[in-house]
Amino acid sequence: MRISTVTAAVAATVLLAAGCGGGTQEQADGPVEIVMWHGQEDTSAKSIEKLVGRFNETHPGIRVKTTSGGVTADGMLPKITAALTSDAHPDIAYLYGSWAPNIARNPKTADLTEHVKDPAIRWDDFWASEREAVTVDGKVIGFPAVVDNMVVLYNEKLLAKAGLKPPGPDWTWDDFRAMAKRATDAEAGVFGTTWAISGGEEAVWGLWPMVWQAGGDILTPDRKKAAFHGDAGQRALGLLRGMAVEDKSVYLDSSPAEKGQKLFESSRLAFFLSGPWVLPDLQAAGLEYGVVPLPGTNGNHETISGPDNWVVFEHDERRVKASATFLAWLTAAEQQLQWMTDTGSLPIRASISELPGYQDYLKKYPGIDVISANLANAKRVRPPTTKYPRVSSFVADAIARTLLGKADAKAALAEAAAKTDAALAVPGS
Repeated sequence: MRISTVTAAVAATVLLAAGCGGGTQEQADGPVEIVMWHGQEDTSAKSIEKLVGRFNETHPGIRVKTTSGGVTADGMLPKITAALTSDAHPDIAYLYGSWAPNIARNPKTADLTEHVKDPAIRWDDFWASEREAVTVDGKVIGFPAVVDNMVVLYNEKLLAKAGLKPPGPDWTWDDFRAMAKRATDAEAGVFGTTWAISGGEEAVWGLWPMVWQAGGDILTPDRKKAAFHGDAGQRALGLLRGMAVEDKSVYLDSSPAEKGQKLFESSRLAFFLSGPWVLPDLQAAGLEYGVVPLPGTNGNHETISGPDNWVVFEHDERRVKASATFLAWLTAAEQQLQWMTDTGSLPIRASISELPGYQDYLKKYPGIDVISANLANAKRVRPPTTKYPRVSSFVADAIARTLLGKADAKAALAEAAAKTDAALAVPGS
């Protein structure tokens, strides 16, 4: 799902990891025991544990032990990095797809390339963006865990109050700007939309679809230079600057905890760029909302997807094989429909929509049908380079300075591009 740039101290994490590892002693007899750090919370944690319990009951040769890993998904990368150093790593861990280039470099990350060739796994049934996110330089390091994409959620009552009709699927970014301005009511504390300026990936990932739609890209094809500072990037950030500085229709969110969803739930935002994970909360809040694909450029409504992975780590061959067997079962259509129904996640396989019960899933989460269909607009993933977190931080800073009126889009992006080029020039990217 969404990437969070993590800077937790590795030394402290080692101490946590030492007590939670999977152990490295080879299991010669009896069931193969494997450990999974799922990083999930609340409903998602309960669902994954329920599924694991079902697997253990039906697969006596394998015993899966689950734990959150002591962290949420946001904190999993430093936790795993430390655990790998101390040989206290699990067999399986939930990791954001954008972390794949970093974790694939570790020699203890398993290679499942041959495992996924098994016809029974139906590897091609996963969406292309998911397969791309879990494959680094031809090496498959795990199985797809979650797929999402960005859409626009809108508050039906706020639009009606502003005399606006809900946007249609063919709307443009100019429409978005005009509607956000009209829906803004400063006296009532209502804004057209929000944008994060806290320096994280949350600030950046909404910009990339705008750049892609206009024919631009994040990096050059060889991943050696920045490309986001071209005309497409300048137009995209320039539009956001106009909304924030001129129209005053953007709530600039400087909180690391990100207030956007809470503001939307409390009817203080007309539009909110987000994904499927917020739908259960919106329903619980009783909000009357609608869902529509991102505004488009010249008919292109490309969005961004953040596939996450179940990554497998080596202890011995038996455990790697058992991990692959378990993940093949967990990611099969039937189990995934249960996970989706519990959590509101999107289908990670095309075939899931053919199952009995899929229509019930759509009815349970109003708007999920739009987000599911929007997977067709998720055509690219963020560049698979270990330097991406640094690139993201440079662009996030450029966005913040621009939306605060401290720089124009061209100058801010040019500075971020220069920093990106310098970072990419360092060996190891």
